[in-house]
Amino acid sequence: MRDNFLNDVEKMLLHNKFLSGEDAFAVFNALIEKYQKVEASSLGKRLEMCEREEIKNVIKSLPKYDIYFDVASFKECLEAYKSTLPTQVKLYENDMKRSISSLSKKVIAFQADTNKFSRNSGVNIINDRTNYTNSIMDFESASDPELIKGLIKKVGKQSPELVKACEERCKALCKALAETAIDDRINYYNRLVDYLVDFYADTEIARRQEESEKLSRQEELQMA
Repeated sequence: MRDNFLNDVEKMLLHNKFLSGEDAFAVFNALIEKYQKVEASSLGKRLEMCEREEIKNVIKSLPKYDIYFDVASFKECLEAYKSTLPTQVKLYENDMKRSISSLSKKVIAFQADTNKFSRNSGVNIINDRTNYTNSIMDFESASDPELIKGLIKKVGKQSPELVKACEERCKALCKALAETAIDDRINYYNRLVDYLVDFYADTEIARRQEESEKLSRQEELQMA
């Protein structure tokens, strides 16, 4: 049976129908960052967020993006990313849903153990989804192979000497749009995961408090 966290994430995916590829890695990384924030807060420390280069490189090395970026192979980028993970966290690259489900349970429980209710109730995830989807659509429209092929063919008929310049310009434009799309994807899922973890942790805190109060009432009745 699917868990509620995964169900909620898949309802709010930016573009893909299923939780896979860059969506899955971005969600997993968002859970890692949430885990680190909760850990830092529990220790009374302020978390200095990293530049996220490792997870960006993993996404850039995927087939959709690798022609625009000079990064290592997917396997190498993934190994570099995995080396940054907390030792108690497992990433199963062949089963990202399992990775996300397992990690989400850890993070939600960790947050609930703080026994502090979240203030993260006003996040407008619906608007976020619309805004971030636009940048992804911009990249996918501009990088459409048939569109680029048609443009270069048209330029070649008019000015053959400009074909190379046109190819380079198309690649530069797609790279810039890809950078924005990747950043937006990561930022969106960080906000979504932050919201969902807080929601489920608050629910768990409330459940524990209710259970504790119920137990206290039972003890009082037994002692009366």
